[in-house]
Amino acid sequence: MIEVCIFDIGGTLIRTEDALLEAVKDTLKTSRLPVPPDERIFIHFGIGHLNVLRNVVSEAYTGKDVDSVTMRCYKSFEKEYPRKFLGKFRIMPGADRCLDELNARRVRTACQTGMGRSEARVLLKQFNILKYFPVLVAFEDADKPRPYPNAMYLTLKKLNITDKNKCLYIGDTVSDIKFARNAGVKMACVTTGPQKREMLEKEKPDYIINNLTELLNLV
Repeated sequence: MIEVCIFDIGGTLIRTEDALLEAVKDTLKTSRLPVPPDERIFIHFGIGHLNVLRNVVSEAYTGKDVDSVTMRCYKSFEKEYPRKFLGKFRIMPGADRCLDELNARRVRTACQTGMGRSEARVLLKQFNILKYFPVLVAFEDADKPRPYPNAMYLTLKKLNITDKNKCLYIGDTVSDIKFARNAGVKMACVTTGPQKREMLEKEKPDYIINNLTELLNLV
């Protein structure tokens, strides 16, 4: 029986890909770097913004000082995101109903995100769903990013969960699937993120759902 649902944010609870894509492209333009096609940016989503920028800059920049250029871009990115792009974020259809119903069923909910803590809190507050997440583990809380399982282990520890079979992680990317698998936690992959269903199916998550309302059938 599932007692805890652990949610990703971007692409899962909140539609973030348009805002994040715009922010990454804006950062590259400001830094006078070539902007790759959208698809080449989307494939890196789900691993934390610093790592997204690191991968994108590595493809776009041919100089030797790629690390310093990446950090310069990241500092520029942090100054603007997410507040400059708040108008481009949308809460996922069914997210409110899903969280309300889980709360009514006394299923605990937590949030484990590749975002920074301040960004995560801004977005969860923006859509009035921060109240559902007494446990929030963010990018800076773990020493290694997804798909390493460290952040999930920390989340389980904060929840005082020792039986992983009682947990279900909900994410939307290939990185999320690998993350859950590496941590030994069951995973429901929702197809509302930027990556195509075919990509997700190849990784064989425990469940694939089309929206968060369908999650209620699994709990």
